[in-house]
Amino acid sequence: MTEYFTNERILECLEGREIAGGEGHRSDIGLADADAIVESRSEFFSAVGSSADVIGIPGNVRIDLSGRDFTLSGQTIVSDRGVDGSAGALLYTTDHGSDSPAWDGGSSGRGVITMRGGSRISGIRYRGPYHDHYDDPEYPGYIPLDSGNASERRRKRAARYARGMRILSSDAEVDNCELYGWPNQAIAIGSSSTVVSPHVHHVYGHDCMMVGAGYVIDVFNGHPTIEMSYFNATRHSVNGFGHTECGYTLEDCVFGPSTVSHAVDMHCLAENGHGNDLTAGDRVEVRRCTFAFSHNIDGQNAQAIAFRGYPEDEYVTEDNRFVHPTDGDGSVENVANSGYEPVPYRQVNVGSGWHDWSFSGNQYGLGAPQRSGIGAPANLDDPMDGKPLVDADRRRGLRTALEPLE
Repeated sequence: MTEYFTNERILECLEGREIAGGEGHRSDIGLADADAIVESRSEFFSAVGSSADVIGIPGNVRIDLSGRDFTLSGQTIVSDRGVDGSAGALLYTTDHGSDSPAWDGGSSGRGVITMRGGSRISGIRYRGPYHDHYDDPEYPGYIPLDSGNASERRRKRAARYARGMRILSSDAEVDNCELYGWPNQAIAIGSSSTVVSPHVHHVYGHDCMMVGAGYVIDVFNGHPTIEMSYFNATRHSVNGFGHTECGYTLEDCVFGPSTVSHAVDMHCLAENGHGNDLTAGDRVEVRRCTFAFSHNIDGQNAQAIAFRGYPEDEYVTEDNRFVHPTDGDGSVENVANSGYEPVPYRQVNVGSGWHDWSFSGNQYGLGAPQRSGIGAPANLDDPMDGKPLVDADRRRGLRTALEPLE
């Protein structure tokens, strides 16, 4: 299936459209709204420490955040991704490992940016330290499993850990951004004691592929709304910890062909040190999403969705498009703990059958959507599909990942 829906093909289909932001997306904020325009590292950190509400960074600017972490509270960082072909300003770090600001405090720590109440990041590119680690250009962010015994592998992975941002308020927003190269999480949401429900939308998240980690969005606690985004080349694009107030609403998103494992995930608490508790989150809703893969990067069968226990409330999967084929009646048997089965989704640790998981209106296999409202609002079978031609100089909004950045 990956030969049919390649990443390049999907980017071509999404170009000039709302999904993933960039060209075709019209944000409600821009550089004209900035109280301060910054073009250097020193100006940037001065503005963050000032009374400026909106900090603007022109699209041609690159700011190295290495050696620093900081908190946004009541402030917005904005650039011009998608405006007149701009890729957006680049914020990046080379930091990684337990003694770096990118992994400050470990799994419960902050990361480079902590987002608190009234904060927003819009229209930028945000690059982690492992955007070009692997020598295969199709998977530039992939960190494969190290050799050695289990202890040695854990040590090597820990030396690479990095987190882009942690959101600690429901009144926070990330939109129209390209997020890539983060071996743990580009975005971590909430904590064991902090339940938050922020908004993440119109993002392009890719090349977060570390074995044992590798998430664009990792929900520790709370219920974010995630919509109109494109995810590719991850281990899990959206992941949940499993707390009884942990969930998410995922709508109108596309998941690309390169994956290490399933794209949408919810752990159970037992897998995260909570005894035998098979609670796996609260409520998870997946609607009108397109999953453009049926195999992982090693050619093995890969599910689109795996929830690993029982929800406190319910799992809802409606009007999605899966390229995984099913039997003629459209029914899917739960293969539970059997990995690498050719099915679109499974519910782990629950035995046979489905438990508090409802399905309706989903489409399976290759072929154009059978009706409107199935899958994300982008026709992957026809890159043009009525879309106007775009000037070649402006065909850049979603194509920055493999361009030279230094």
